[in-house]
Amino acid sequence: MRNTPPPPGSAWQPDPRHTEGREPSAYPDAQAWAWPPGTPEASAQPAQAWAWPPPQERRPRTAPPSGPALPRPGSAYHRMGRTWRHRWWIPVVAFVFAAALYLLVQTIMGVAGAIIAVLHGHEFSAESPLGATVPDLVFLLLTIAVMTPVVMLAVRLIQRRPVGTLISVEGRMRWRWLFICLLAAVPVLVVFAAALYVLQAVVAPDEPFIAEFGGGSAFVPALVAIVLLVPFQASAEEFALRGFLMQLVGSYGADPGERRGSGAWARFLRTPVLGIAVTTALFTSLHEYTGWGLVNVAVLGAGLALITWYTGGLEAPIALHVLHNILVFSISAYEGTLEAAAQGPGSWEGVVGTILEVGLFGLIVVWLVRRLGIRRTAPAELSTARGHRVSPTSGASGDAPGHRRPSGSGPSYGGPDVPGIQGASGVPGIRGAYGATGGRPPAPPADPGPLSGPSAL
Repeated sequence: MRNTPPPPGSAWQPDPRHTEGREPSAYPDAQAWAWPPGTPEASAQPAQAWAWPPPQERRPRTAPPSGPALPRPGSAYHRMGRTWRHRWWIPVVAFVFAAALYLLVQTIMGVAGAIIAVLHGHEFSAESPLGATVPDLVFLLLTIAVMTPVVMLAVRLIQRRPVGTLISVEGRMRWRWLFICLLAAVPVLVVFAAALYVLQAVVAPDEPFIAEFGGGSAFVPALVAIVLLVPFQASAEEFALRGFLMQLVGSYGADPGERRGSGAWARFLRTPVLGIAVTTALFTSLHEYTGWGLVNVAVLGAGLALITWYTGGLEAPIALHVLHNILVFSISAYEGTLEAAAQGPGSWEGVVGTILEVGLFGLIVVWLVRRLGIRRTAPAELSTARGHRVSPTSGASGDAPGHRRPSGSGPSYGGPDVPGIQGASGVPGIRGAYGATGGRPPAPPADPGPLSGPSAL
């Protein structure tokens, strides 16, 4: 089999059998070799012959992705669940796993509550599991708070991504931003309460804004339980709904560079609209309100979902939700109506107050995000900071994904190391792309395997 001749105008000899000073081959069909152009010095040994085209530089193999899956740089919060591990069935399995695990935990806690109630001489019931106001409140808040570890397990075990990506686009809880949002929510709740007071005075001036004190001796213990446990209850609802569920829904819809990523349906799925609608519907259905009360919950849920998407994390909605629930539960404890908390028909005045609350807080948060430069999309440093590589997409050069050609380099056939002499040889004074290896390309580097680094949560 003969070699492909060099391109026209090349200094390489197409057939050394007719090269001056060399003996022609005795075999007409023998392999033809192209010699490097130029003539070595008389004292030098014959240069190493190469077949045309010269050997191509072998690219090192890139290790396949491994470890926890990470979102692509630039992903919005609701798209943090679409990693390189994503398949259409993974969000479904994750949701079923989380729902089943939560029901199992609820069952275990219910059995434990029934045993405690029986040991204390009370009859267990769904309305009053432990037979007393404060223990029932504690039991209620704890059964909701366990949603946080449940959805974290689903994220880590089923989606195989770091739990931090459930919290924010930076893969962690942004504590300073959370503290700022807590401070911003305080005046918002003052305006919310003032608006309700004014509406109450206009619509029903004969009715008191807050009923007379009826908490009795249970008020202080109830207040302590509210302050200690409501932050876990409210944040669990954010983790499960505005976090886990919104990211499950948002993981659908191919990216622009993927197959079917340019269609209208994919463009719609990439927006947060469907995730906000689904989380708001489920959040509303989990409450026992009726009438205007359900509208009130829907307004709060939709507003918190929008704030989550815009801020790129759960810190802002957690801040408002926690303080809102502390205020509502504290008023119920003062009035002695904790048994009826989160129930009832509600009122249109409450809906107006919630619209004002969520709208004002949203405007403040938008201003703070722009003022403080809060990150709203996943940074490229998210992968490198955790010791994982993210393979770049193919560039215009045609390199395979994950391969980066050194800057300023191109196909090398043996660089011009000596003026007037090109090629590769092991002869002293004549160097090529492979140095003293005699024109043979070196063995490719061993596959380094998964990159080492700190384990991601």
